[in-house]
Amino acid sequence: MDRLQSMRVFAKVVELGSFARAAQQLEMSNAVVTRYVADLESHLGTRLLNRTTRSLSLTDAGETYLLRCNQILEDVEEAEGVVTARSQSLSGTLRLVTPVMFGLHLLPHTLARFQRLYPDVVFDVLLSDRNVDIVEEGRDVAVMLSDLGLGSHLVARPLISAEIILCASPGYLREHAPLRHAHDLTHHRCIAMRLPNAEHEWTLSGPEGEVTVPIRPGLLCSNAELAHQAALADMGIAMLSSYLARPNIEAGLLTHILPQYQLPRRDISVVYPSRKFLPTKVRAFIDFLLEEGKQRAVEAEAHKRASALSGEGR
Repeated sequence: MDRLQSMRVFAKVVELGSFARAAQQLEMSNAVVTRYVADLESHLGTRLLNRTTRSLSLTDAGETYLLRCNQILEDVEEAEGVVTARSQSLSGTLRLVTPVMFGLHLLPHTLARFQRLYPDVVFDVLLSDRNVDIVEEGRDVAVMLSDLGLGSHLVARPLISAEIILCASPGYLREHAPLRHAHDLTHHRCIAMRLPNAEHEWTLSGPEGEVTVPIRPGLLCSNAELAHQAALADMGIAMLSSYLARPNIEAGLLTHILPQYQLPRRDISVVYPSRKFLPTKVRAFIDFLLEEGKQRAVEAEAHKRASALSGEGR
């Protein structure tokens, strides 16, 4: 019996909660996965898993054994990784998942810069606005909203804190009443994200303090890129990330409205499996992403100061 492989299979079955999912991710048949765990239990002389038709659970012996297995597997992976990292350049497939808006507007330039440094890395990118379990999906790294709940098996590190601003196209603004105060939003067509309940309102902080304004959506959507494109198409006022709206504002295609008001920021994190050792290419890409995030924060602050000085000059 390959004891180390049996440990790997057992740990993967527990991690995914299913023999079938473990078999799929390990590229084995269900029968082979089942046999590895059965052989391990036979060797140890005790049951590690309680099995029912609907679920799996660890026995007391299984919990103790899993802790030691994970430590052993991590130590083996780290030892192998340290040796290979010294003799090999970064290469292979790096599997990412990001929100659609981030993936379309910010990610391509980051990937291009990283690939110029490490041309043997191939990216496999999944764009999704849903909460993805990167372990179950077989992803190495995720970029996701920081307020999404994460399991204890994942690590999240702050990437960017995005300023959210109200934008509309010059074409829309020419045809509708001017906006001077937050409450003027009630008389305008807004582009809103779909909510579980039927009520829609925006909360802004401005000269008069915090204001909550009921809005009249002309479009409900579940994707920020659709809201972005709808604003460009003169459909109304949208909440957009300043990182993504800024190029169109500078090009004159969008206008930042009610700049005296602030909206809640949207924090984005880079997320990866909580292991002591990560593959070299994954660690390098995480470090690269975090450095890019710092640079974007510096550029955003400089742009904000320049905009404020420009406003004072007028």
